[in-house]
Amino acid sequence: MKDDTITIDIEKLREDMKNDRLGAFYGGGFGGALIESFDIEDASPKKLIEKALEDGIELKKYIV
Repeated sequence: MKDDTITIDIEKLREDMKNDRLGAFYGGGFGGALIESFDIEDASPKKLIEKALEDGIELKKYIV
């Protein structure tokens, strides 16, 4: 049986997503981005990956 499981560096993904939101907040004053950065910080790995996929983030660069 073939195992198609991949491992994602969740903390790196979380940090990049959070930094992206904080950049939008500080750079453009988008208040929603600040709130979203807090949601990302508390998200489960599953929710984080779902949000990354919704945002169009390429997960290949987070494979370890």
